[in-house]
Amino acid sequence: MPNWSEQAKNLTEKRLWVLGYAAEDFPGDARSLQTLRQFGSSIDVYADFAYLVQPDASFRGNLSTSLWSEARARGIAPLILFHNFSGSRFDSQLIGGVLSSPTLQRSLINNILELTLPSAAGIHLDFEAILKEHRVLYVSFLESMAVALHKRGLLLTLAVPAKRSEWEGPGYDFAAIGRICDAVTIMTYDEHYSGGDAGPVASLPWMTQALDYAIKHIPRTKILVGIPVYGYDWSNEPTRMIPMRDIPEVVAKTQARVLWSDPAVEPYFYYWQERQKHTVWFENEISAKVRIGFVRSYRLRGIAIWRLGYENNRFWQGLANKLKR
Repeated sequence: MPNWSEQAKNLTEKRLWVLGYAAEDFPGDARSLQTLRQFGSSIDVYADFAYLVQPDASFRGNLSTSLWSEARARGIAPLILFHNFSGSRFDSQLIGGVLSSPTLQRSLINNILELTLPSAAGIHLDFEAILKEHRVLYVSFLESMAVALHKRGLLLTLAVPAKRSEWEGPGYDFAAIGRICDAVTIMTYDEHYSGGDAGPVASLPWMTQALDYAIKHIPRTKILVGIPVYGYDWSNEPTRMIPMRDIPEVVAKTQARVLWSDPAVEPYFYYWQERQKHTVWFENEISAKVRIGFVRSYRLRGIAIWRLGYENNRFWQGLANKLKR
């Protein structure tokens, strides 16, 4: 058992975690900060989407000092997030190139350690779109990363795609990841995604299949179920993401009629704009509350919300009622 830092120790002793991802969609986007201020008592830990890996294993980006200060003042544990989201996509070649070089992989670990403040609870890795040929390399990197972090009393947490079989997301070895890491977010969202066909963001049957697979390979006490608090607007134009909090305004403006899918357990609606049909699937406080219930029924560690600032007030009321900590 590592000699955990104060933040890590406080977090490991909590039976249930509510983790919130904090990010900016545009310069000056303060919605994550506003949520920490307003609903901080319901949040245990946040992950700041801070640093983008570079081809030479260095990082570009910065921590939000305002988020850090707010979280520390409210007793919310901070995780520093490292990712490979370069512009509009998660870059598999970018992270693959770094993992494929032993020299760059060592530099990656050293650079992460250098950017991780001792007063953090640990780090959160969001390296997505890892290819099958980099699967073993990723596990090797995680093993070395875990040893280095645990020596400092810090946690290694990360996000992985939702998988329903070994053939999906073959770059991610769930059994190894579950053995090495301290907490794992299953990204049970974007079943239908921006740029793809219209459909549920996270239908209940799809989520159930993903969790059924995850618990076979990862200890339940390490799993955080991903909770989306947004929707997508599909049309012939580029797909648009709509935060949960903004859906009522879109419905009112378009005079749409909100429908409910019983199979997906998720709301949706259609509207027309300049002879173009739009299809919107989204999560609301009702569908989110059902999904939060997976924590109890599957006996998981908690939830991970993508992302803070997208939700509405009723979401937090539903969360409090469902988890009843």
